[in-house]
Amino acid sequence: MKRFGYAQERLKRNLQVTFFLSRISRGVPRRVVPILVVFGLAPLTSIAQSDCEIPVIHEHEALIRSALDCNGAQQALDARWRSQQYRTEATGRLDDPKLMLGLAPQTFGDERLDEGYIVELSQPLPWPGVLSLRKRASAALTDVWQARLQQGHVNLAKQIRLAYAQWQYHRQLQAINERHQALWQEFIAVVRAKYASGTSTKSAVLQATHEHHFLQQEAIELKAMIERDISELKRLGNLHTQTRIDIANNALPLSQLAPEYWHTLLASLDQQPLMKGLAAERQQKAYELSLAEKDRYPTFNVMARYNSLWMNDEQRWVIGVGFNLPFDLGKRQSREDSVRAEQMALRWQQQDLRVQLREMLMQTHSHWQQAKDVSALYQKDLLPLSRENLTTARDEYQSGSGDFLSLLTAQRQLLSTERKAQQALRDQFAQFAQLLASAGIVFEHELPDSPERNKVNSPEETDEGNPHD
Repeated sequence: MKRFGYAQERLKRNLQVTFFLSRISRGVPRRVVPILVVFGLAPLTSIAQSDCEIPVIHEHEALIRSALDCNGAQQALDARWRSQQYRTEATGRLDDPKLMLGLAPQTFGDERLDEGYIVELSQPLPWPGVLSLRKRASAALTDVWQARLQQGHVNLAKQIRLAYAQWQYHRQLQAINERHQALWQEFIAVVRAKYASGTSTKSAVLQATHEHHFLQQEAIELKAMIERDISELKRLGNLHTQTRIDIANNALPLSQLAPEYWHTLLASLDQQPLMKGLAAERQQKAYELSLAEKDRYPTFNVMARYNSLWMNDEQRWVIGVGFNLPFDLGKRQSREDSVRAEQMALRWQQQDLRVQLREMLMQTHSHWQQAKDVSALYQKDLLPLSRENLTTARDEYQSGSGDFLSLLTAQRQLLSTERKAQQALRDQFAQFAQLLASAGIVFEHELPDSPERNKVNSPEETDEGNPHD
């Protein structure tokens, strides 16, 4: 009967422990799945990559859109931004509970003693408000990476516009070269005819042929430059080698910016990605300072324990709470002072960046206005004058009233003027690309005067308060 009583009591205790463990295990499947996903033990949905093997591109804005989707550096920034988003989702949650199992091995197999074991479940609990601060700090770091991604888009769009402007400039020089080669072929025929009739010298024939050969050499160089320009565009856009960039020649869109919208750009410096990135860093430091201040308070650890070694049933179940003793205030004060110093550095850095962006915007606008005025001067006065000068020199030379030197000088002046006119057009487009980048703009429809701006941009969310800013 005594052995039966021991067996009955042992069965009762085993059932209690089994019931206790079963209650623990019931909640495990619901938590195991997301934990497996976070640690990569469960399959994650693969991120579909854009198909960058575009057969043909017909406009320069399509180059920018394609580059934003396919450029390797931008994809790396996008992946880091998404990585930080995932970290933010995993932040701000309680630490995993801890389960401790202990056994008394010498009690097993001894009929005189009950099997001895200890089961303990504990859960760390931070000070109230710490979890939300951690999540906000992580979200602020996500905003930092988002600003870096946006600034990367701005820089990439600028690089593509500059490379595109250089490509179109070389294509225009090639077209000018072809026209002047054809012009010199006509001149050479005229000079040879006059030399055969005795009204011109052999040196004129040689000089005309020499000028034509110089243009042929320039044509070879321009052809190689155009190939390198296309290669640069494909590099920036991560385009396939078989992709054709079929954009009409002389396709440099020259935009205007009204004075009232120019002042809007100056007033919206804080909306630029660089400024947003620094603002997010300051927000993150504010949350870090709040976390450092929360570190002055204790953290708790609640636990529940079942110890079968106790003889009395009333003593076997134990619940309790533990906490640390934050007596060392010196290290905590130093940590807070360090975060405050970083806040001060970011504040001065933000002030300096605002001045830099403002003056950079002013300077690029001045360069753009200068390029516009120079280009207008060439189109309105210098080019018509050079063409008229060459026509007059050619007519005078053919009629015998002018010499070959005047014809040569007029042709060189026209060639130089046409080159500088194309350079002015390129500079105007390039400076406008610099202006867009200085304003933190990727596409031109994002300018304040664009009617599509309100359709493209969504309403901005209200920023959260900064307790330490």
